Amino acid sequence: MVDAAPQQYGTSTPSASTSSVIVNLALFSRPWLFQINNILPKIQANLAGAADAIMLDMEGYVSETNGTNIFMVDDEGVLLTPTADHCLPGITRGTIIQLAKELDIPIEVRRVSLAEFHAAEEVFTTGTMGELTPVTVIDGRVIGSGTRGPITRRLQDVYRTLPERPGWATEIPPFSTS
Repeated sequence: MVDAAPQQYGTSTPSASTSSVIVNLALFSRPWLFQINNILPKIQANLAGAADAIMLDMEGYVSETNGTNIFMVDDEGVLLTPTADHCLPGITRGTIIQLAKELDIPIEVRRVSLAEFHAAEEVFTTGTMGELTPVTVIDGRVIGSGTRGPITRRLQDVYRTLPERPGWATEIPPFSTS
């Protein structure tokens, strides 16, 4: 379960624990049941003192958290993110994949095991509200040095400049009272 992001939730240290709830795609066909896949892991996360839960697909591979997409950096500096077979292909996730390619950061989109996340040098989540949020502990295991890693930092720095790039922001017209 992913603990709170400092910029979003206060000053707590980002950490994670795995949810026992499995992503069940059959529920996607029933909109009123869809959210149960996210609510139950959120309850487990809250009980564990974390903000989000790492969710697994039906075969036990990491899918996403209950509220964000998830990335890791392995010991060779390769950025990995689960395929979007069992998670929503988030806009921020897609942006990070594109930025990694622009920055020549090696990236693989594939099935990723929980053991790989436990052994990762860096882990971060992506979402509209939290942008890129480092995760420093998963299931009680410290990730890398226990702080935000250099690839996470590099991607955060570039991500924050996107509104200045042509075509990446939409100007909001001035409000008119007439």
